[in-house]
Amino acid sequence: MRRDTLHLTLAFLGDIPAERLVEATRVADGVVAEPFSLTLDRLGYWKHNRIVWAGGESPPLTFLAGALTDGLRAAGFALEARPFVAHLTLLRDAHCVDVPSLPAPVAWPVREFVLAQSGNGRYEVIGRWPLGA
Repeated sequence: MRRDTLHLTLAFLGDIPAERLVEATRVADGVVAEPFSLTLDRLGYWKHNRIVWAGGESPPLTFLAGALTDGLRAAGFALEARPFVAHLTLLRDAHCVDVPSLPAPVAWPVREFVLAQSGNGRYEVIGRWPLGA
């Protein structure tokens, strides 16, 4: 993945009408969380969609994703029912037999979250919310 496309999805909205962006930003405005460091300490491979990913457990990240998801659902957004799995997509269309282990954990400082719109392999940041502010 290109550096400018690396991201970790907290909540996936899918295709929504432009006027609903105002509601989504209101929800994000109400999320309160502190900055933290996410430790990516393992690699994984999802054969069904051929994605290699890095992940790690993080209570602060789970809290952040939950606060955002709860607010979006309360505002009437239809979100996926499957549980949140923190993952950073590293490679798409991968064909792996074995996934190597991560040579060393990677600390990723989390200081903000964004609302991004995707299309044509690019992400456009629509809104940005600092943590701890």
